[in-house]
Amino acid sequence: MSSLSPHQQSLGLTDSPMSSLSSPSSPSFPDGFTSSSNRNPRTTVYDILHSTDNPSEFYGEHREQQSLTTAGCAHLALLKKQRKRAMEDDVVIDDDDRWDLFNSYRSLVRYSLAWHKSRRQLSSGATNDRKRKQYKELPLPQCSKCHDPLARSHICLHCIYMGCWRKDHMRDHMKEKGHNFAMDFTHRTLYCYECSDYVYDNELNDLIVRQETIQSESRRRKRVRTNNTSWEPTSQDINAIVKNSTVASCQGIRGLCNMGNTCFMNVILQSFVHNPLLKAYFLSDQHSPGRCNNKFCLCCEMDNLFAQIYSGKKEPYAPCHFLQSMWMSLKELAGYAQQDAHEFFISALNNIHAGCEGHSMSTNCTCIVHRTFAGLLQSNVTCLKCGNVTSTFDPMLDISLSLRSVEKKKKTPLGSNNVKVAAAATAGGNSSNSQQHTNNSTVTPVRRTKQGNTLMDCLDRYTLPEKLGPKEYSCSKCGNTFQEATKQLSVKRLPPVLSFQLKRFEHGASTSKIEAKIKFPVELDMTPYTTQGKQQQKNSKSAPLLDSSNMYTLFAVINHQGKIDSGHYTMFSKHRGEWFKFEDHNVTTTFQRDVLDSKAYMCFYIKKSLEYESSLDDELFEYK
Repeated sequence: MSSLSPHQQSLGLTDSPMSSLSSPSSPSFPDGFTSSSNRNPRTTVYDILHSTDNPSEFYGEHREQQSLTTAGCAHLALLKKQRKRAMEDDVVIDDDDRWDLFNSYRSLVRYSLAWHKSRRQLSSGATNDRKRKQYKELPLPQCSKCHDPLARSHICLHCIYMGCWRKDHMRDHMKEKGHNFAMDFTHRTLYCYECSDYVYDNELNDLIVRQETIQSESRRRKRVRTNNTSWEPTSQDINAIVKNSTVASCQGIRGLCNMGNTCFMNVILQSFVHNPLLKAYFLSDQHSPGRCNNKFCLCCEMDNLFAQIYSGKKEPYAPCHFLQSMWMSLKELAGYAQQDAHEFFISALNNIHAGCEGHSMSTNCTCIVHRTFAGLLQSNVTCLKCGNVTSTFDPMLDISLSLRSVEKKKKTPLGSNNVKVAAAATAGGNSSNSQQHTNNSTVTPVRRTKQGNTLMDCLDRYTLPEKLGPKEYSCSKCGNTFQEATKQLSVKRLPPVLSFQLKRFEHGASTSKIEAKIKFPVELDMTPYTTQGKQQQKNSKSAPLLDSSNMYTLFAVINHQGKIDSGHYTMFSKHRGEWFKFEDHNVTTTFQRDVLDSKAYMCFYIKKSLEYESSLDDELFEYK
């Protein structure tokens, strides 16, 4: 029995390896799971890719369909071929078949999402009795052997066994039973026993994990949104796609030539190239160099940079015109001397902002720079005599965090907020004119021996209350007299892309570099550092509740090796689910553990859930 719908059969399509796994066309997924023999899947992009009627020209440099691989590993590819062959031979595949794992994976993803949602709801206390009872009836995810719920549980896709990872009970089960695939219950990632590694499968991620996650998030949100319907191509759409397009090779990965101490520029340009929001803007021709009258426009150079990176060429690209425009626009960066990557980052954003059509000096500027990087800081000054709170707001483009040098790690100012936040870009484009928020208050050093040098530690110190000097604050409610006061920073509005500079360079009587390793996470929850989170923490005397809209995921890291005046910049960036290391013209694949083990100078995070206002209603997009 074929799993194709009559519409698909009329088009001459064969099953893609995942056609029976395609998510329902309705945005409201049913609670139950139909057997694979009764499903009526919709046509997906993978059906088109794996159709045997496609001409060889459609596959471009792949030449033929057989060389096109969309599976996460060889064992998943074999599993899909077996499934496809069984369907072509009219073999009915039951949901409990030992290798029909796709429905099992979907149900386990739903279970994981429902469990974590229930924990959030129960901890918030914002549920009624009926919902609370339903949440409590969910089975506790724990190891089937040692019953430990906190040992990083995995679930076997071949049977109902749940095993812990730390005590190897899951791997022991897979070895004993010959079962090859398991799912990490927390992260919903697949583990392949034969590969001895986690595998990333585009089809599984698109058609199961991403769809179920979006559905779970949309159910949790209270705001009414337009019901999204899945697009199913018509016969005319499919014919147009196959006739007028080819399967593109892997694009977006291209080294940049070092043109004489320009590694500082190359790493920032690579961070721009792999920024999903900038990529969507410039690859959709939002800025047209042909209609731009600005001389030495960095916005035009960004458009050309993306065109070159995504041209399909593999040899390193030399951004000579970008360098020339930079020198002409930013006189302080002209020449072949080594420059600071963060200084170039801020200056480049200011000049890109100046080149955008309709840019303004207001905090509500709609240029791509502000839509991507702009946030809002709130500074609360509290009078210790009368309790009066004075709030001020400052725009920001990134956050610079002070580090604790190894030699001085036992002494720190209370609420060490010696930070500098790059603020709204100026029309002139000069980094020296960009607004900055600096907290240079003098306080008495105290011992805080338990403070470390993780990114969260730096953010904790950045948002701690800081006692101001006796002549620094004049309270209006105390007759405009000088009073003792505290000052606390928090993030009022988070930007879609959050950039951190870790201040490794100390400028004093002598210039030195802090070589301490800073631990930073792949996923970052910014809720504790927001104004709302600080208020919740103050009212409840406990940590604020997790807000998924404040969750960020890491996509780029810039490193500096060597001394301050003779060092070298490299960077890591995530592209299509894989990490790459960029060292000027040299590009190599790398592992996430190497990224996290590096001595970061700048880190770039993007929100996991991005919202925007459309002409009709709000819509939700997720970054993966």
